[in-house]
Amino acid sequence: MKDEGEPVTPDEFVIRLIWWDFYDATADPVLHPKAFLPKPSETDGISVFRAACLSDPTEVLAVIAEEKRGKYAVAMLPVSEVVAVGLTVQPAKIDAIPGHTVLPELNATAVGADRPRWKLVQKRLAEIASKNVVRVPTAPRQ
Repeated sequence: MKDEGEPVTPDEFVIRLIWWDFYDATADPVLHPKAFLPKPSETDGISVFRAACLSDPTEVLAVIAEEKRGKYAVAMLPVSEVVAVGLTVQPAKIDAIPGHTVLPELNATAVGADRPRWKLVQKRLAEIASKNVVRVPTAPRQ
């Protein structure tokens, strides 16, 4: 495992937690682009996690309340492909789990200012991540 203080390299993967509303096993791609829409609070970029800093990609679920974990999919994206769509991966350490990073360009302010551009980026990220879903939501829909 890499230390989270080491620079992020193109051969790594980042992990995104995907709320169950944005996962559909019958769709192509299985992840909806809105899975990459920043929340209003994500002014520093959407959250992702470095797989190289974890033993198992599903460890990222530790940042979610235990009773809600079944409502999340876990998907991985190659850093090289994230960079290819014009984004960077910046460390943003948190106490809950090692390897937290953000995609700083994909933030609430930028998306609000140029929605058409960012919709294309979100679509591409959904296509990439859909190829690497490592955990599907397990909780039944209500």
